[in-house]
Amino acid sequence: MTPPSDRGVPVRADLWKPDDELLNSVIRKCVDEAQRSAPGSGGSPILVAGALVLTAFALIVATGTGNLLLALGIAAVVAVVGVTYIGLKAAPLKIKRLETLAMIGGPGSLPAGYLVYPQAWEAGMQEYVAGVSDRHLRVAVKLCREHPGSVSDLLGMIKRSERHAELHVHGREVSEADVFKAASRMTNEIVIHTPAMTR
Repeated sequence: MTPPSDRGVPVRADLWKPDDELLNSVIRKCVDEAQRSAPGSGGSPILVAGALVLTAFALIVATGTGNLLLALGIAAVVAVVGVTYIGLKAAPLKIKRLETLAMIGGPGSLPAGYLVYPQAWEAGMQEYVAGVSDRHLRVAVKLCREHPGSVSDLLGMIKRSERHAELHVHGREVSEADVFKAASRMTNEIVIHTPAMTR
């Protein structure tokens, strides 16, 4: 079994992905905002101070040598070395991906189809499904397009489907096909009883 943290974005056999441009845009904005507000992602006072020191250094060299190009060249070399050093020593951005979509209820509250949307995985879906078994995730991917509820609704239904299958399969271990069959039936029942306006 692949460790949950190493899972990539699941892909449906038909390659379908959700196409709600409004929700896709909201997810993109949440990801951008999380990256922008992550510690270490803003303008650094060290860089501003460094720029001021380099400007003063260039003025001193230009005054002392009388050669403005030499002063600018030396300042540019020192700036590149300084920025490279800061970049190498800087701590990586710490983005709490599970909190990226907090303003819209988190990854579990997205419509079920967003289980296969790459940007949703960038926004914390990977962490959200980390505890979900590979079998449950594969069944969820197969049903996410049809299920009218949220990702968390879909995953909960699949767990119930597995328990249901265990009650009706005798003499052998419950297979993924058994879970899918039970979950597919439950999904059809949910679709029938879901008002059209919420689909």
